[in-house]
Amino acid sequence: MRRIVLDIEYHGKGFYGWQRQGPDRTVQGTVEAALADLVGHLVSVQSSGRTDRGVHALAMPAHVDVDTRLAPREIMPALNHRLMHDVAVRRVREVDPRFHCRFDAVTKLYRYTLLRHRARSPLLGDRAHQVPRGLDVAAMQEAAAMLVGTHDFASFQTNPDREPAPEDLPETTADTVGPAAIASGATEPPGWRKPRPKETVRTLSRAALVEAGDLLHIEVEGDGFLRGMVRALAGTLVEVGLGKKPADWVTQLIALKDRCEAGANLPPHGLALVHVDYPPEPFENRESTDDLPPL
Repeated sequence: MRRIVLDIEYHGKGFYGWQRQGPDRTVQGTVEAALADLVGHLVSVQSSGRTDRGVHALAMPAHVDVDTRLAPREIMPALNHRLMHDVAVRRVREVDPRFHCRFDAVTKLYRYTLLRHRARSPLLGDRAHQVPRGLDVAAMQEAAAMLVGTHDFASFQTNPDREPAPEDLPETTADTVGPAAIASGATEPPGWRKPRPKETVRTLSRAALVEAGDLLHIEVEGDGFLRGMVRALAGTLVEVGLGKKPADWVTQLIALKDRCEAGANLPPHGLALVHVDYPPEPFENRESTDDLPPL
């Protein structure tokens, strides 16, 4: 068996989220079915996280063990041939068999896109949330800067008592411990996973606003996110941008640790996972579609 990592891009509108769930169409189930058809055996695709229904991804990393002689450069086109128009594999890399997409991730970057226009956009309407009023971007940026650092983000967690965050859920199948754990001398048996603490403290390394014409991107990068956290942060920043709340409201919300006090979750269609960062070691000196010449 070889372990490969797929970077998967998808439009979330046609999916009931990432995670496989019964007869519903999900990204995980769709990719697993296509890959099983390609390699001739059942597979379990394990991602770096789990996006909710309607959320998009530019590059969702997911590892999978396959018994095939196909090289990454052969797997990518063959797999995409089996996938529909709203999901595609953009890169395939072979990795160390101990590598784990979720547990070895260093940071994740999410982007929430706002459309600042009075008229709806047929082209952007399912990828950006329309705000038909002017926004004070400077005030939003001031508020966003207060989010950077290590904080308790309980005020921005959706339904904490009913449903855990996607990254806190158990894996659907067990596999080996990540290389970071092995390097530290872990002695637990294969398949063992140290549970993530049921806490709401996270570290954000970046929270910024990027203007692009009528579009305003809220970009948030950190070591992990609570369920609904980015959409709640975006909703809170929009409240500031509309002048309903001052910029320092954000620091009050962090101190309150009360979800009822923060801004509402914005709709899922404006949110996308942009990038997940990893240490370079698991990918070194291994086959990858990165080796293909540019077009």
